Amino acid sequence: MGNSPVVNTAKVAEIKQAISEGKFQVNAGAVADQLIASVTELINSRPH
Repeated sequence: MGNSPVVNTAKVAEIKQAISEGKFQVNAGAVADQLIASVTELINSRPH
């Protein structure tokens, strides 16, 4: 990662603005898919 920032402050500001204006939309299906993928990866990476 070197010198790249851990947090994209421009993107954070953009999201905060959208939330404050009531324009932020959450794609529940995409969130659920990623959550399932993360849990599956964690389960599969555990030693048996």
